[in-house]
Parts: sequence; structure tokens; C-alpha cells
Amino acid sequence: MMRQNQNRPHHSARSSAQAVPFDERFLERSSRWLRDEEIRHLTLTPSFTRDQQLAWYASLAERSDYLIWGIEYGGEPVGAFGLKGLDGMSGEYWGYIGNKAYWGRGIGQWMVHEAIHYARDQGLTRLYLKVAPYNARAIKLYLSAGFSVYKDDRVLAWMERRI
Repeated sequence: MMRQNQNRPHHSARSSAQAVPFDERFLERSSRWLRDEEIRHLTLTPSFTRDQQLAWYASLAERSDYLIWGIEYGGEPVGAFGLKGLDGMSGEYWGYIGNKAYWGRGIGQWMVHEAIHYARDQGLTRLYLKVAPYNARAIKLYLSAGFSVYKDDRVLAWMERRI
């Protein structure tokens, strides 16, 4: 069974964003979102085939190292986020808003804070992430959420936050 924290509804009155199970609706939209050149560039997403995406999706049910949620805003699927590489103490945060009409509405901030809550619920003590050094908006967001840069090799900026 896919590990998803569904015990409490997560939404913000400010943004009306909500974390929901990542299902086929999000799978289909993610396929489109992650083929957009700007989104791929900002998220450092490599090229993938439909078969690769379907195999990844099928693997989620058996994985204990990966948590994933879809993001709805007013009932509309707009993105996805999650924690991966879970090892009992730490995990890697990732997320994106695929529907560009929803950029700049505070969903990114909400998403990061939700991930921090989920990580705490899982008993993690550290979250880390990788971000493109040229993705200034994302870096500003992560810094405001308490992350700090611990490595920057010009290809990736590595950031972490203690929980």
C-alpha cells in the first residue's frame, strides 16, 4: 500500500490548497506538467517515457521510502509534492506546482510547511533538498522555511532543515 498520511486533512484557509492522494488524475497531469520545458528546467527533471512513468507509479504501492501527495487548489489538481529517500532519520523534500496559473499564490510555501509536518509525523529529524542554483524563487522560499545551503557545486544547491 502506498504510504500516504491521510489521517488529517491538510489545507490552509489562506490558500485553499489541500494534500490529497496522488492518483491517476495527478499521474496524467504530471506527465504533461513535467514535459513543459520551463518546469523541467526549474525542477531538474530528466526526460522520461510513458512506460517509465507507469513503472514508477506502479512501484509506489510497495515502497516504504517514498511518500507522495497531489495538491488540489479549490478542487483543481495543480501539483505534487513528497518525501523520498526516507531512512528513518531524514528524507528528501521535492515538489512542484505544475499548473502555472497557480504560481505566485502561496502554494509553494504551504507545500513546504506541509512536508515539514509530514516529516515530523514520520519521526524524521532532518529534511534536505536539491535545487537548481538559478531557481531563485525556490531558494528564497526554502530559506524562508528554515532551510540553509550546505553545499553548492554550481549544478545543484543542497539545502537542509532540522526538524
